Amino acid sequence: MPRFFILLPALLLGACTYHNARSSIVVVTDAKSVVENCTKLGEIDGQHGSQAIMTLDKTRDSVIARLKIAGAELGGTHVFAAAADIKWKGPDTSGTVYKCNS
Repeated sequence: MPRFFILLPALLLGACTYHNARSSIVVVTDAKSVVENCTKLGEIDGQHGSQAIMTLDKTRDSVIARLKIAGAELGGTHVFAAAADIKWKGPDTSGTVYKCNS
């Protein structure tokens, strides 16, 4: 049992979300006009993959960070998502990835 308490912080740290250079340029927006002239690349979810196993942070900042990372992995520049609204309280963590030309 004591080993579990030693491993618990490592497990929780592994669940953290970190930006990289590609994801830091992705814009998350709830304004459809921002992405109306962009190319749609796909649908994503800002929910952590192991959410069913562990209760993880579903705060707006965490969801947006995961949306940015997933958007960057698809090669997008923008993500249209309800979580971009400052008043967002959940539970919708999905988004649509777009590639926009400047």
